[in-house]
Amino acid sequence: MSEVIITALWLMVPLILSGSFHMLVVRKNWFSAWATPIHEQAFGRNKTWRGVAVMILGTIPGTALFNLATPLAGNIILVDITQVHPFLLGSLLGLGYVIAELPNSYIKRRLNIPPGQQASRHAFWFTLLDQADSAIGCALVYAILTDIPIAVFMWIILLGPLVHLIANVTLYSAGLRKRPF
Repeated sequence: MSEVIITALWLMVPLILSGSFHMLVVRKNWFSAWATPIHEQAFGRNKTWRGVAVMILGTIPGTALFNLATPLAGNIILVDITQVHPFLLGSLLGLGYVIAELPNSYIKRRLNIPPGQQASRHAFWFTLLDQADSAIGCALVYAILTDIPIAVFMWIILLGPLVHLIANVTLYSAGLRKRPF
């Protein structure tokens, strides 16, 4: 069982790295020309083309690094990501991360919840969905591209919100996020 959880956490690391890099890009306002909303009315002003580009391109280096490191981990890691080119895996993980966030943003805009704000009603469920949506998107990418065991897939979905929350609080503490979640 410990190998399953370690594998789930291992598969999340490239996305933690790219998500952290994305927060640095936003905080420093790098690539500001790309900071235009995908569709402001549908998703709000915070879902931008810069975010799409940074998450897709930013996930590739972490995936490449973990592609190289996976054989060193031996039998502890239960998913062989070396069977998928790191450019393809990283690109699709970044895309899966961003696309999975859009339905939640769409729903929140329909409920007149301002971008970047918490819901006043059903706050717990929206916060959970904010933390879980990208984990679900990335787990699906791993399921499509690798021979991920169902237990690892489920642990990514179960642990993803907690890992995302811990990463957000850490980024907030480092001054890279305006709010902890």
